[in-house]
Amino acid sequence: MKYQINGIDGAFEEEKLALAVLQDYCSKNECTFNELKVIFPDEVQGDKEYIKQKIGGNTGVFDTLVEAKDREDYFALLSPINIKDATIVVSNQWGERNLPLFIEKAEAVGYTISSVATEESSLATKHYTYIKTINNENSDQGFPIVSSCVVQTNGKYTLIFKLSHDGDGVMDQYYFYDIKTKIGGSNGSPWDFMEFTDVNEEWVEAYESFEDFGLDSDKISETLYNMRLEFIKTYLNETSDFVPSNAAIPSDKRDILKKEVKHDGVDYFTGNLVFEEGDEDIIPLDWARKIK
Repeated sequence: MKYQINGIDGAFEEEKLALAVLQDYCSKNECTFNELKVIFPDEVQGDKEYIKQKIGGNTGVFDTLVEAKDREDYFALLSPINIKDATIVVSNQWGERNLPLFIEKAEAVGYTISSVATEESSLATKHYTYIKTINNENSDQGFPIVSSCVVQTNGKYTLIFKLSHDGDGVMDQYYFYDIKTKIGGSNGSPWDFMEFTDVNEEWVEAYESFEDFGLDSDKISETLYNMRLEFIKTYLNETSDFVPSNAAIPSDKRDILKKEVKHDGVDYFTGNLVFEEGDEDIIPLDWARKIK
């Protein structure tokens, strides 16, 4: 989604809308840091207590350049704004949860803001599937799963269904990752995600459900559940849905599997078989090891 501001040329993505408004407002009005905070208070953007503690994407609408300089992922540091008693930078942490509150404050001081449709291709879903199995050529039981994952992203968030063998049986795990805030969570079920962590794997108390990201919990959970069903239907044997310990690629799908090659300086075969399809780069960089 992009936005237009009456009297300002261009269409602005949600993370740049606040910057455009404050640049225009500060160019036309002399104000101090505290005066500007009254017009655009911190709680418009995030939780006030977490803003003080600098937790996650809780930033306030803006902060001084001095205070924000070590949080380059959360502020538009390359677009500082000079006001009467400070140089400020504006938060880029905006989405469905908090942007309507900012728009309300902007319209209260005279701005008219409207949304414009973006090209559908900009939110096209990308996919990646990875499966590793035991090379069970001489058995009619198929090729047992060692690890596997199905990943999809729409450019705003990434969803992952993972099925792997833990020694006692096959277990499934579900993952969510919000691209803008770099906050994600995992759960043994596609339902009832309640804990989310940042890039340092620190629990972020401000996020307790998908609604806190401005998303529909039921929609996300149903998508994750359907990813599981589609994976089973497309790749696994007919007993996999009911007996996880038997999850395997059936013998008649042997042709999709290739011998796994490790690249640790010298290439060598591991004895396992793999299937890979799609764009691996959509896996969040700091999650690659635990997903595959």
